[in-house]
Amino acid sequence: MNQQFFMLSEEGIKVLTEQISENILKVINPTNATYEDVFMTIEETSKMVNLCKATIYGLTHQNDIPFHKKGKRLYFLKSEILTWIKSGKRESKSDVEKRANEYLSKNRLF
Repeated sequence: MNQQFFMLSEEGIKVLTEQISENILKVINPTNATYEDVFMTIEETSKMVNLCKATIYGLTHQNDIPFHKKGKRLYFLKSEILTWIKSGKRESKSDVEKRANEYLSKNRLF
């Protein structure tokens, strides 16, 4: 039997690995849902955002956190929670000063 061995470069191995990974993901996850499109329970959400369950319940009661409700159960979509966390970003003092300087340079007072 004639066996052929192929030597792949490091880059070739990397490309082959990525292709195999993509094919495995297509079999495991045929709907193409990303890891972030996962529904989480209140326990999982509280661990993710490092808040106690009572605080999460309070945030849902005030509609301050995105959630889904089916019957008496609450569910949280990971992508929505990540977006919610990102929306709380506060500008640093240097960011505010930079924006102020840009505004003043574009809008001269005189």
